Amino acid sequence: MMMRWKALAGIGIGLLLIGGIVPSATAENRIHVVVKTIQASEEGTHVDSRLSPLIEELKSVFRYSSYRLLGEDEMTLKKGETGEAALPGDRILRVTPKGTANDRIELGLRIAKGKKEIFQTVVQLLNQGSITVGGPRHETGTLLFRISASH
Repeated sequence: MMMRWKALAGIGIGLLLIGGIVPSATAENRIHVVVKTIQASEEGTHVDSRLSPLIEELKSVFRYSSYRLLGEDEMTLKKGETGEAALPGDRILRVTPKGTANDRIELGLRIAKGKKEIFQTVVQLLNQGSITVGGPRHETGTLLFRISASH
């Protein structure tokens, strides 16, 4: 099942959700998570070459003309363990694996600015799948987060 969401909790959100899962009590596997932070903008037509494998998908969901990779964070986490990715604008993305079942992974995502949490959701991915979350405005564009997970 694929869904697209926008405008959640005051933040423009674009989600590509795949599948649904129930967290497994036996999911002690480590989850490898990669977070790519992308600045998308309607100014210019620059496309970062490091985003070439993703650009067609990004353009099919988002209506921006410019995509720049700002950072990439990798983390390996156990169920219930939280990893962090520093984001532009003094924000932090916190990722917490909730469980795995039927070749699927459930992740809790939270974005905080200072001590204030500004966004929270749970996403479900196929193993080795990914999701793109559209987030807050930054400079002349919008931040996108490409989150991939595998176990």
